[in-house]
Amino acid sequence: MQIENPIFPLALPVFASALRTGHGRAMQQVKTYGAVGLEDKIIETCVLCLSYDPQCEAEREPWLSAIVDNANLQNQVIQAIGALLRDPPLEDHRDLNQRSAMLKELAVNGTFDARRLLYLSLTRLSHTANVIAADQIVALDGVDGLRFVARKFGLWLLDDPDFWVDDWLIQQLDASAGSGVALAALEREAATDSNIARYLAALRDTHEIRETSADPMDRTLFTGAQIVAHVKNDFKDQCHWFRGWGMCADSAQREIVFTALLDAHEPDHVVRLLRCFSKTGVPRFDSRLLQWIFHTDEIVQWAAVKAVASLNHPELRKAALQLLAMGDLGRTAHLLIANYEEGDMLRYAQRLEHPTDADRCHHLGGEILELCVAHPCPETLDCLLYVYEFSPCSTCRRRAVSALIASDIVPKWVLTESTFDADPETRKLAADALADSKQGRSTTG
Repeated sequence: MQIENPIFPLALPVFASALRTGHGRAMQQVKTYGAVGLEDKIIETCVLCLSYDPQCEAEREPWLSAIVDNANLQNQVIQAIGALLRDPPLEDHRDLNQRSAMLKELAVNGTFDARRLLYLSLTRLSHTANVIAADQIVALDGVDGLRFVARKFGLWLLDDPDFWVDDWLIQQLDASAGSGVALAALEREAATDSNIARYLAALRDTHEIRETSADPMDRTLFTGAQIVAHVKNDFKDQCHWFRGWGMCADSAQREIVFTALLDAHEPDHVVRLLRCFSKTGVPRFDSRLLQWIFHTDEIVQWAAVKAVASLNHPELRKAALQLLAMGDLGRTAHLLIANYEEGDMLRYAQRLEHPTDADRCHHLGGEILELCVAHPCPETLDCLLYVYEFSPCSTCRRRAVSALIASDIVPKWVLTESTFDADPETRKLAADALADSKQGRSTTG
């Protein structure tokens, strides 16, 4: 499928999609064509976390804040967040974290009432140790913010002595203010503030618990025979820790497990034994492994593909082409990395379809990126543009831009758009590439 540059001004659905994914076209729209008719969607995106994976992606709020500034919607966003604080919906930590981060950005930019609402946002989610707005308050106001948060923690500890605290906020402030600054400030305050003193006492308890906790059994020391016996005797353990064992075990111990794998017939046993080779790969090809690549259980399929993916073998290439014909693009990409031949990239790109499921698209995007990076060539253009356009993850989009630049096949519209991307690293990649192109390097038109 062919990916083309967006047409401006953006239609509302296209703009809404770009806000959700962080594509630079959303910023381009607001900067160049304005935000008339788009205001409600911008405000909604500020109060509801629509990012695919906030833990792995770059912080979205600075970018959203810039869009809000360009659209002159600061007061409307403040009003929307204030209304949600007065009449809160059901708790959703992603939405709450985003609102707090937006308030911090707005406060930094001097928006009226943002700081007050941020402090009001400090809360503990019911029946958990999850706290909203603490990080943002400390990031905004430093020592003063930390004192406020520590005092609140002390009050919560008074009501719930089992409330878990750690020194993350202290580490956060020390990183910006200097080592020891945060703890010294709290210790001075604790002399006259019982709540802060209670917080520091809980921190000391946490440190003591961590220091005295017994180390778990080092299962990487298991022999191959013990691994095989564990699979047979413990039906409940899914054995994800076998991945680590496989990386630490020597070849002789892995060989014991490999022999047991080839003799195994129960899918439940097979999938767990295969996990021993998910990082290292099996020691050699054996035709008995092919049945698991085409097993009806998707978990078994993926375990088998990962275990053999590093091997180059005619039967594995044949399996990859069979999977491609079946439309199984994820596992095809995984097997083609070691079994690639000229022309495969074009055949692969022809099978790409418009995605309908974000999770599947994200997973497929990761497989496509690995294949394209392993075999850089002009034919990767359509595959990399597919990831750039459709992946819900801004981190994968950045990797696609990086690969396009490295292969010198990046369209100029992608570079231009990427200078407005939500991910700051993507913006820098694009800006540097544009600067290089002005000095003689080419970009696709």
